[in-house]
Amino acid sequence: MAGINDKNHPMKKFLFLSDTQWGIILLVTLIFTIFILPVMPLTWQEQSSMIVYTILYFSAIFSMEKKVKSILVLSIIAFCMNWLAGIFSIWILTSVSKLLSVIFFLIIIIMLIRQVATAPQVNLKVILGSVMGYLLMGLVYSIFVAYIMDQDPSSFNIPQSYDETSTAIVHLDESVYFSFVSLATLGYGDILPLKPYTRSFAIWITVSGQLYIAIIVALLVGKFASLNIPAKPK
Repeated sequence: MAGINDKNHPMKKFLFLSDTQWGIILLVTLIFTIFILPVMPLTWQEQSSMIVYTILYFSAIFSMEKKVKSILVLSIIAFCMNWLAGIFSIWILTSVSKLLSVIFFLIIIIMLIRQVATAPQVNLKVILGSVMGYLLMGLVYSIFVAYIMDQDPSSFNIPQSYDETSTAIVHLDESVYFSFVSLATLGYGDILPLKPYTRSFAIWITVSGQLYIAIIVALLVGKFASLNIPAKPK
């Protein structure tokens, strides 16, 4: 019987997927997290969110060209804190886990932008990196917004529902929806920030979203233009 050290073992093949294949896994997981998970029933969200975020952590790490050891350690710590916060539901654990998750995903976004900037030409990996960076940015903002809604229910004009223990329930769809609507500057106005710091944060989301698009488009156009410039005759 073949062991896990066998190069043909399915687990070994899975762990040693290429950067592009891990990038596709990350993209699919992001699409599920942003578009499908928020519309699922609340109990399903609670049961599947930890698994989904686990896949996000590891696919984000393995999709990078350079596996930086410090970033890998940060991902493991953030992953463990996220699970501990989900099990024990202690305020300090929840706050620390969200902070570590935000820091980790922000670093991944910066690394994705760097990969796009340093790529010699536009290919599938560059396109995937551009899309994943934008989706990850919206996901990071949704973590912030969900935390604010949980700690300060009056910060947004969202009626809070309550469970059997009279604890306010913040729905994932509201934080994700507000983050991406603000990121894309749609401004529907159905969810409004009511306090100065949340309004300031909404402005930051809007500005950073436009800056990201401007930077990525400039990089991609520059790479296409450089390929079409004829070589100078010697």
